[in-house]
This record gives sequence, structure tokens and C-alpha cells, in this order.
Amino acid sequence: MRRLIRHVTLLIAMPWLTLGVAHAFAAPPPAAADIVDEADRIKESEPAHFAQLLQDIQPLRNELRDGERARLTFLEGWQAANRGEGAKAKALLDRVVDVSSDRLLRFRALAALLPVLDHAHHYEEAFRRLNQWQELLPSVQDNAARQVGLMAAARLLDSAGQFDLAEAYAKDVADHPVAGASGCAGMQLLAQVRLDAGRLVGTDPDYAAAVSRCNLAGEPVAAESIRADIGAYYLKAGKFQAAVDTLAPYRDALAALGQPVLLASVDTTLAGAYFGLGDLERAHHFADMAAATNASDPLAFPRHLAFKVLYEVEQRVGDARSALGYHEQYMAAEKAALDDISARSVAFQVVDQQALAHKADVDALNKQNEILRLSNALDRKEVENGRLYIFVLGLVLVGIVALVLRLRRSQMRFMRMARRDGLTGICNREHFVEQSERVLAYGARSDRGACLILFDLDHFKNVNDTWGHSVGDEVLKRAVDVCRRALHACDVFGRLGGEEFAVLLPDCSPAQARARAEQLRLSISATSATPSRPELVVTASFGVASTLQCGFELHRLLVVADGALYRAKRSGRNCVFMGDSGDIPDSPYPVAASG
Repeated sequence: MRRLIRHVTLLIAMPWLTLGVAHAFAAPPPAAADIVDEADRIKESEPAHFAQLLQDIQPLRNELRDGERARLTFLEGWQAANRGEGAKAKALLDRVVDVSSDRLLRFRALAALLPVLDHAHHYEEAFRRLNQWQELLPSVQDNAARQVGLMAAARLLDSAGQFDLAEAYAKDVADHPVAGASGCAGMQLLAQVRLDAGRLVGTDPDYAAAVSRCNLAGEPVAAESIRADIGAYYLKAGKFQAAVDTLAPYRDALAALGQPVLLASVDTTLAGAYFGLGDLERAHHFADMAAATNASDPLAFPRHLAFKVLYEVEQRVGDARSALGYHEQYMAAEKAALDDISARSVAFQVVDQQALAHKADVDALNKQNEILRLSNALDRKEVENGRLYIFVLGLVLVGIVALVLRLRRSQMRFMRMARRDGLTGICNREHFVEQSERVLAYGARSDRGACLILFDLDHFKNVNDTWGHSVGDEVLKRAVDVCRRALHACDVFGRLGGEEFAVLLPDCSPAQARARAEQLRLSISATSATPSRPELVVTASFGVASTLQCGFELHRLLVVADGALYRAKRSGRNCVFMGDSGDIPDSPYPVAASG
């Protein structure tokens, strides 16, 4: 009986003994630091597992040392940035940058922070953080971290028009890919920067090879991005058929990749190319799809170019109402794009000047400290020598103060440059729009009419093709000088782009504007195009609009004046046409051209 009881007891206890032995020999759970290492390693390759690891580590957070806790904060900020949670990502990454003593971790956090600030349009802060990143760059030996940082810095600099440094960073990425990587991202970035800088040569075989390499490496988005840049190059170069041949065969495959912004950019390029080929139906189709793209950031692709194609197509087919609607959207989108470009450029210049001024202040402080040190030393020397030294050091301090003042003046000069056309010195498009709207607002309040003259130089492309761009630039500057002599101090004169100019005449009647436009036309045609080419004669065609018929809205004046200018071109050029508030194809009021 006792033996039976003993056997039964042993049988009951056996599973629990087995469980205890299994538990004793089971692998211990991973340490908190190991989870952070694993999450950092797989954050890009296994996003779902990465997110799960970040959840698993939260109860163990207090087990982490300070350095490991800072790296966990970086990973949480990186995750928030990739999910589009900009405010959360900024707060977490700022904490790492400002608190961590690990230079590599701060470098990585800054690289992740740059696109977050750029996407939120915090441009000045982005460029200040870029300066911090550049200070850390020489000390970073981790190639993977360097490549990520170089790509973020290159994109930010490219958006601000700092193409030389952006291209240098992009070329570094392309030339030194991470071990085992295809290098596609570097080639795509290099092509994008060179396209924006006007240095891309779409026929370069390296880019075709890069597209093939990216496809073989299973990176179709990078491949299609390079192809999109090549197509945009052909469009800018006026090679419309080449742009279509480059992009059209791959457009449907791109649509399947789920990249709406890239697809919209390609559709915009195709729309411009088909318009250049005269295929208005396809041009309208692709421009309409690009304009309808629902992007979270309206500046993510050149939306204004899609509206421009739609406006030009409707104008070509004679639908004035639709043309006006698309022109309003084109003007609004282009203004937003120009404002963003200007904001980026000004932010870069302001931060750059602040950095130079800070360096000058530090130098001045160091000099002052040196002066105090020498003054104390001079107390132990003879009075005569002491006076001489103090006088010399005073001169140095005066020179430093002069340098600081010069930097301040330079900063103001950069602000003025942002408002002037670099070639002719007159208002650029953005400043012309700003000044004209101010003048029109005053005219509307005071019931004083105004007129807008829109003109461009006839056959200017032939001048560039025949004589070269240097002669073309001289022709533009000569025409501007001739017009300046005929304009009044209160007139607003600006270059809208290329060979197209506009003049807003305040307190002016239609008859006076017509006469002023004729005076400008005669002055341009009667003056030799350049001193070095007296035989070269350039003429201009003019369109005039008045607030008497169109009201005081600038975009309406531009549409009507552009319609009149278009009719002047069709009527043989070198003439002046008046516009009105009706449809664009209304009957003209030509002024006969002499000669």
C-alpha cells in the first residue's frame, strides 16, 4: 500500500519536475541592450519586427544605461519620422542631438532631423542643424551613417540652390556605396542634383547603366527616378520626342509601384513633351492626371507646370473660360513654388551670415581677451612700450568691428539680391508681382486706373541659336536699358522669365498706355541689339491691358495682356495690341509697326 501511494505521488509530480527542468535549461530572455542592438540593425529591412521590438523594450527601459537609452530615443524618433509624425520625431531627435555625448549618435540624429525640418518648412532651423552636422562629419568613420547623412544634406542644399556642395555630397554617396549595396540611391541623387543645377547630360551612358543596375538590384523606384530625371532633361532641352520615348513605355509600370509624387512628376514631363509635339489631347490627359494628384505637400512636385500645360492647351483650342481657370491655378501654384524657393534661399543666406557673424564675434572676443592679457603684461613693462602695444591692439579691434559691420551690410545685400533679376538688374518675377499688387491695391482705393504692358523679344531663340547665349544676354540687357530710359520712376518694370517682360503703369489711361507701349516698341527696334553686333536688329511684340476694363486684379491683367501679346505674335510681331476684359480671342486694336 505504501509502495502504491509512493508510485502515484511520483506520477503526479513527474510533469512538474519535467517543466522545472525545461525551464532551468531554456534560453534566458534577451537583455534590454541586445534588443536595442537588434532593432537598430533591422530598422530598414524588417519594419514590422522593428516596431514590435520597440514595443517589447518599453517595460525594460529602466534597465538601459544612458547611452543605450539615448539610442532607443533615436530609434523612436526615426520611426516617428518614417510614419510622418513630424512633431514627435522632431522632439525625440532634438533631445538626442542636444543631450547625447555620443558624436556618432548625434550625427545620425541630425541626419534624420534634416528631412523632418525640411518637410515642415522650418528652413532656418534646418540649416542651423546642417551646420552642426557638418562640424561632426570629419570625425565620422561609419560609412553607412555617412551615406545617410550625406544624402539628407545633399537634398537640403539642392533645394536651396547650393548645387556645388550638394553635387559634391551626392557624388561622394555614388562613389562610396555601403558594402553590399547597389549604389542606386547615390546615382539617383546625383542625377537629381545635376538636373536641378542644369548640369545633367541625359545621353550619358552612366545613367542608362545605373537604371539597369537598379532594376537588377530590385530597386525599381530608384531606377524610375533616374529615368524621370533623364526625361525632364530632354524636356528642358526641347527634345520632346526623346522625352516621350524615355518615359512613355515605362509609365504604366511606374504607376504600379505606388509612388504618386514620382508618377505626377513623370506625368508633368510627358504633358510638356506632348504639348511640344503638338499632341494636345495627350498633353491635356497627362497634365490633368498630374494636377489631380493628392500629395500631402503641394510643393512635392512641379504642380504649377501641369497647370501651365492645361492653360496653354485650352488657350490653343480657344476655350477662354477654361484657360482663365487653369491660368489662375497656374499662377497660384507658381507663386507658392517661387515663395518656397525664395524662403529656402533666404534662410540659407541668413543662417550662413549668422554663422559668419558669430565667428567674427568669437574672434573679436578672443582678441579682446588677448588685449586684456597683454594689458596686464604691459603693466610690468615700461610705460612707453605699453602705450604703443595698446594702440596697435586698438587698431586690430577697430578692424574687427569694421569686419562685423561689413558682414552685416553683406547680409542686407543678400536680401536685396533676392528681389532683383541677376542678369538685367530689374525686378524678378516674385518682386514684380509683390510691387504690382501693392500699386494696384492703392489704385483701387484711390480710384486711379492703371495699365499693364506685357512684351517679349521677337525670335529671341534664333538669336541664342545663331550668336550664342552671351550675345543673347547682351541683347536682353540692351533692351532693358532702352526701356529704362523711356519709363518713369513710378513705373514697375520686371522680367517674368526668359525674354518676357512686364511694365505696370500707375495712374495711366488705355490711350496713354498704348502710346507708351508704341514708344517702347520704336525704341527697341531703332536701337542696335548690342554694341558688338550693330547689324543685329531686335524687335518686340506688345500686349496691353487696362484696369478700366479688367479691374484691379493682377492675374486678370496678365491673362488679358498675354492674350493681346499672343495676337500680336500671330499678326506678324513688332506691333502693339490692346486687350479687354472679354474672352482672350476678342478683336484686336493693332498699332501698325514701322519698317
